[in-house]
Amino acid sequence: MDHDFLIVGGGTAGAVIASRLSENPAHRVLLLEAGDDILPGREPADIQDPFPASTLNPHYFWDGLTATARDGGTPARYPQARVMGGGSSINGLFALRGVPSDYARWGAAGARGFSWDAVLPYFRKVEDDRDRRDGAGNPHAIVRTPKAEWPAFVRAMEHAAQGAGLPFVPDINEQAGDGFFAMPNAIDAEARVTTSGCYLTAAVRARPNLQIVPNTQVTRLRMNGATVTGVDAVRGGVAVQYNARRVVVCAGGIHSPALLLRSGIGPAADLGALGIPTAVDCPGVGRNLQNHPYMFFALTLPRGKRVAAGLQRFAVAGVRASSRRPGAPEGDLFTFALGRVSGESFGPDFSLVGSALYAPKSRGYVRLHSADPLAHPDINFRFLSDPEDAPRMVQAARLTERLLRDPRVAAEYHEAFLLPGALAISQFNRPGLAGKVLSLAAETAANSPGLLRRTIFGRAFKSGAPAAYRGGGRAISDEEILSSLSPMGHPVGTCAMGEAGDPLAVVDDAFRVHGAHNLFVADASVMPSITSANTNLPTLMLAEMAAQRINTSTRH
Repeated sequence: MDHDFLIVGGGTAGAVIASRLSENPAHRVLLLEAGDDILPGREPADIQDPFPASTLNPHYFWDGLTATARDGGTPARYPQARVMGGGSSINGLFALRGVPSDYARWGAAGARGFSWDAVLPYFRKVEDDRDRRDGAGNPHAIVRTPKAEWPAFVRAMEHAAQGAGLPFVPDINEQAGDGFFAMPNAIDAEARVTTSGCYLTAAVRARPNLQIVPNTQVTRLRMNGATVTGVDAVRGGVAVQYNARRVVVCAGGIHSPALLLRSGIGPAADLGALGIPTAVDCPGVGRNLQNHPYMFFALTLPRGKRVAAGLQRFAVAGVRASSRRPGAPEGDLFTFALGRVSGESFGPDFSLVGSALYAPKSRGYVRLHSADPLAHPDINFRFLSDPEDAPRMVQAARLTERLLRDPRVAAEYHEAFLLPGALAISQFNRPGLAGKVLSLAAETAANSPGLLRRTIFGRAFKSGAPAAYRGGGRAISDEEILSSLSPMGHPVGTCAMGEAGDPLAVVDDAFRVHGAHNLFVADASVMPSITSANTNLPTLMLAEMAAQRINTSTRH
């Protein structure tokens, strides 16, 4: 069967675009997803959990995918979602828009029609913000944890932030400036909000013109010269083909460029070296990779000063700040406080306070090392390769350290330890029996006397003495901060939007791939520069715009 639109990937963007394009009954739409489908009303408990327990389930991720954080570093496991709903099914549920200057940078890079005034109506089309009391009936619920339910140290951090010139901001998505704020969360009735749940509803799935095929990995685009005619895929170990008049790639910041490269769309010299015939010489594919580097302090909390045991919320509050360094955009520094570290009983005994650089200038790459369509690409974020990033990353960490050392905050926790670079949730959680043993040990240690507790966790975190505790602490060097960095799950920019003459540009402002016919890319990979925010909500906005622009561009 020929399809009018074939969508590769049912993640954050793909679910939106499949839903919107199939609203027109004249469109025959096929959605292919490499992972499992998640049916409405039958979501697994770990995906429903407002604590991101799904992050710990390896079944929802690409097996064996690794990435290098810095030049000369060792590749480490890099989790990328492989399940319907993509990142929205496994992320930390932060629901941030970013700031107007983010979208001004897109416009300056050649992405026309993406000013703040242009994107704002699409954010409002997505959001059902329960605290703002607008958007009722929109697909994506957003709530915040009330101050009364914050752990004591977070309430103290708010006052410390005000002393540092960072006022409380009631709604960080509606106010562009710096400040301390309650974190907007993608939660509805204490359950995770996913794009598969709010866009691929039972009513949408009942449309006769929409077909959803999970557990199907697209390996290549089928090309007739520079024209796309369909895809090759593997389903249940069997090679299959699908025909389509138009293909929309929504496989994300890593897998979208990898798919284009395997299909002969990319730098001709690199493709030729791997024996891949060039269909479209497009040098920007896989370049311009960006992500947010971050690090964590782990806090041990006294009894009576923890998040309520029954509250499964993860991200509680945040700080947006500006480094004010020459040439740096507003809102480039970010601090965030997490209410618990595990869904297990010891989860409220600890908290995490993170620091991140939210407008990095460093650029990395996604490259193929093999023509094998099932081989993972090489990924290098090249953190700190731009000399302006390291000082700002240290500044972000020092802001967090300043808040934690404030006497009002220090009175509300036992110790603050600098964590080594790794996915922080994985440092506190293990599956199965090992997880139960870890839970019991962590709970016992967290409630031990001070010297014993500090010794246990100093060894467990491989961080030595705590950075701060009541009555003491040690100095943390800049190098310790920079060596503790890890990449967030926010890869963007590898199929960047821009003018045809720009060597980094891969798609135009209608999401069409330059030099190709009937091929679109519509996901976070098209962002010319990363947003000063977690990327899920901006990707939803982008997908709403993409569906409209793709629909318009194909009418002619």
